[in-house]
Amino acid sequence: MQSNRSRIVWFVAIGLAFLFIVDPFRWFESDNIPRMRVNNEIQNDMLEYLESAPSADRYIVDSLQSHDIVMIGETGYVKEQLEFLAELIPALDAAGIRHLGYQYANRDDQQLIDELITGVTFDETLANRIMFNHMVILGYEEHRNVFRAAWQVNRSKSEGEEPFRIVGISITPDYTLIREQSDIEDPEILQQVFADGIPDVVMAETVMSEIVNPGYRGVVYTKFEHSLTDFVQEQYSTSMAERGFPDQTRAGNILARRLGDRVMTTIFHMPLQDTRSRTGYGFPVGGLMDAMLDELPEGRRPGFSVAESPYGEAPITSDVFTEGIEEDVTLEMLTDGYLLISKIADYETVTPIPNFITEENIARARAEFPGADPGEVSVVEMNEFMAGTLTALTRVFEGFE
Repeated sequence: MQSNRSRIVWFVAIGLAFLFIVDPFRWFESDNIPRMRVNNEIQNDMLEYLESAPSADRYIVDSLQSHDIVMIGETGYVKEQLEFLAELIPALDAAGIRHLGYQYANRDDQQLIDELITGVTFDETLANRIMFNHMVILGYEEHRNVFRAAWQVNRSKSEGEEPFRIVGISITPDYTLIREQSDIEDPEILQQVFADGIPDVVMAETVMSEIVNPGYRGVVYTKFEHSLTDFVQEQYSTSMAERGFPDQTRAGNILARRLGDRVMTTIFHMPLQDTRSRTGYGFPVGGLMDAMLDELPEGRRPGFSVAESPYGEAPITSDVFTEGIEEDVTLEMLTDGYLLISKIADYETVTPIPNFITEENIARARAEFPGADPGEVSVVEMNEFMAGTLTALTRVFEGFE
């Protein structure tokens, strides 16, 4: 009976931890996902624009001809977005771009990353270690395949050729200090959690020191909110100030202050937080992009400059992003480039690596779990947790059908 009760409590914790990790922020009010109507002339103009736009990967490569850093903002836990990144790596290398800043690896593990992607064979155990070091529940095949793609590029090179490099840009907060959910709101505890650096600050500093300052160009792949350059997320700054960290902005904002127009933001088509939908997410511009994908030939995945497109002035329909801002927040205010690789409803979640958590690392996984103390959960339960978080995200995508 005690075992069954423990299991029930753990699966309840999966749902609560999903809220912490994916961070919807809100309770949900209705089944409706807000949509926007637009006249046929603008729709036709946009369709014509997209038909002549380059592919998303070519758009990224072309953008690096006039920028030192191209940020790619992603949803998190989405299979297609990570597959796009893995496919982008050989295209970058062929264009002479050999640096990828990667949020999902730590800067302290750079020697391990270099060893992994320049090795004679691809060491899955080492790849798992790098992912585990970043976050103990980051056990997903698509993240590992990003490292594999870099390794494959490097294996094809002749001796003496410059290797492609994945740069770990992150630092893992000290999650061992978060024992209860309330600890996330405690400034004194958070000062210790972030004692080695604020994640956004560390990411920006590492991009500067490892890519920009030595004279390289590169892509920096992060969660959406970290990729913002021109748009300042006031909610984040306010929230951090309330927790004892004044004057904080996102990694992209920090890089833009230093680099100006030499850095740009691109984002994948993705759901944005919206309190008016039951899942807590809505279309970024009211379903307009999904309507365009229905009209494009199958397999067409354009990337485009938002300001040059007919949808540049389309208002962001997310009430979370527009909260507290009196003027309309438009798509071109949010991002420079847009990667239209899939309809939201067609996205799939990443694939858990079987037995990523083992008897050898379960103690550390419990201690460094990114949230409240999970207790004495088993290896099986911790592996099930990774799958459970994906189930919740799948339901979000299904809401867009």
